[in-house]
Amino acid sequence: MAASFSCQVMNFQEDNGICPDVAAVLTDVSFRNPADVQRLRHLLAKPKRMTVPIFVILRDNGYLERVQASAIGADVVFPTNLPLVEVMVTLSPLARRISEVQEPEQKPATENDGVRAIFQSIFDAAACAELINQSDVNAVTTAVVAAVSEKGIREWLEFVWTHDDATYQHCLLVTGLAAEFSINLRFAPIDQKRLTKGALLHDIGKAKIPLAILNKRDALTSEETVIMRTHPAIGHDILRQQGGYEPEMLDIVLHHHEMLDGSGYPDGLSGRQIGDLVRLVTICDIYAALIERRPYKSPTAPSRAFKMLEEMDGKLEGALVRAFATVAKKSAAPRLMKSLARA
Repeated sequence: MAASFSCQVMNFQEDNGICPDVAAVLTDVSFRNPADVQRLRHLLAKPKRMTVPIFVILRDNGYLERVQASAIGADVVFPTNLPLVEVMVTLSPLARRISEVQEPEQKPATENDGVRAIFQSIFDAAACAELINQSDVNAVTTAVVAAVSEKGIREWLEFVWTHDDATYQHCLLVTGLAAEFSINLRFAPIDQKRLTKGALLHDIGKAKIPLAILNKRDALTSEETVIMRTHPAIGHDILRQQGGYEPEMLDIVLHHHEMLDGSGYPDGLSGRQIGDLVRLVTICDIYAALIERRPYKSPTAPSRAFKMLEEMDGKLEGALVRAFATVAKKSAAPRLMKSLARA
């Protein structure tokens, strides 16, 4: 049955507020003008308090727009090229519950050990120069997003700490943080999976790094650091040669250690040379490395780790670091930190 509903078009510059009995609010106001953003925030304050669904059409569909949309209370964001029929179905009164406008719910991972086993098989295939099963990559991606959506980042991290391999632990930790980050930013399901998949693959090049370096119990020497820093290019080559991986996935794998000020590696990229998804994964990667326990260092408390991210202003995207605050706070569960301290 076709959706049927009435709507009222509002002049953004009028002083009249939004009608209090609306079922939903749809806005296409641009986020480029700070004054317009402030005006929109004011107009949406009451609907937001009354839990009225807020739908936002993004003009540029960029990551900063998504952060701003989340900040004003957007429940769902639409790209400008979304087919009209999908917009109508989403806005239908029958779809008032936000969960019903997302993709069909994926069954949460009931066996995290199964997810871990598949992830290990992905890494093992890369280490042996065998073909990585892309269906396995997609299955782990979907499972992590579903698990984090269902149980939250705390339970996922507590599971990750049980892994006895530091490299696998780190990759799974970054993957879960990326999933939580994308959910908090209210990314569409397809974009949640894109970011999570990139995080899952970001360190695939470490499969070719000697175990003596990966598992060293002391800090790396300068020579060993040079070898370790080859892992982004190695991972990029592995996926490029196998084929079938999106350019944005290759970009994440190759450039997740680049910094906005040009001080990163391997290519010394800066500013807008660094892709949107890369910037998100880099924040998750650094935060994960800080809160992890390693033989040569104690874990950094989540609050301190987040403060350290903030102190990297100029190297990391400040707006994204601020948006990551919620993820950092969720990862600071007392039970989680006790588990980490015992690891």
